[in-house]
Amino acid sequence: MRGSDMTDEDFMGRRLGPAHELVVMRRLGKGGGGAVWLGWDEKNQRSVALKFLSAEYAADSRHRERFIREGRRFGALRHPNIVRVYGLSQEGTHLYLVCEFVNGRTLHQLLKNEGQLKVRRALEITLAVAQGLAEAHAHGFVHRDLKPENVMVRSEDGRIKILDFGIAKDLNATDDLTQLGHYLGTPAYSAPEQVRGRIVDARADIFSLGVMLYELLSGRTAFEGRESSDVLNATLNEQPIPLIKLNRDVNTPVAALIERMIEKEPRKRIADMKTVVCELESMLAAMGPEMSPAEETRVRTDLRGFFRE
Repeated sequence: MRGSDMTDEDFMGRRLGPAHELVVMRRLGKGGGGAVWLGWDEKNQRSVALKFLSAEYAADSRHRERFIREGRRFGALRHPNIVRVYGLSQEGTHLYLVCEFVNGRTLHQLLKNEGQLKVRRALEITLAVAQGLAEAHAHGFVHRDLKPENVMVRSEDGRIKILDFGIAKDLNATDDLTQLGHYLGTPAYSAPEQVRGRIVDARADIFSLGVMLYELLSGRTAFEGRESSDVLNATLNEQPIPLIKLNRDVNTPVAALIERMIEKEPRKRIADMKTVVCELESMLAAMGPEMSPAEETRVRTDLRGFFRE
């Protein structure tokens, strides 16, 4: 068996697991780190995602250890906005995770199809992500790869789900799998200290979330460039276009929150995700229930006055 390197025809219908209770249905996607397949768990009568580690990554001790840690340590996370990892298993020489299957669209797909979102919806999505990350941070986990591709909106109920803790940092671990000076992450969403290969903490996720909220409200990334190196340089040295210039519906408090989240110096950034959650909740509470355009204009004016006091 070649695991994630097998063709769809070879792999579909195979049974995995200690009691052969997992039936492989179809491949959902493939990347450098491996392939993800849709499976059916006959024991628990539920769909699951089967995430295989590629042979290339399995041969690297750091990649392999991160994968094992994702299955064992991060599987302990329990939050409605974080995709569950049910377990770690092995088929021959191939490791795979059994994860919660989420049927829906990523925020990347949402932005591609709809463009910038309304302020309320963007804040609600960001709040859900912040709540999930606050739980992860409370357990000592920093995601380090938060981006629209790693957040899904579940089709059945609109629930927000954070995916892929594959390069997450375990602050409680005695060993550090990331060498100082080495960069892990995604250009355009990584915090400056992460880009520089320095030690990161929960504030790196706050930066990434602020960048993501900027994109949800503007339809464009905060830090841009033709090449990845240009994007990383912009992250380190440039300021994004003021959000208010890109979206007239964004009020000053929302723009100010994002600016504090994406401060380049961690010490100047909002200190913890719980604060982000509280501020987002306050903004949404001030908005009240769904309003007409005229009512939204009035509330934006009231909010400006409130935050000036």
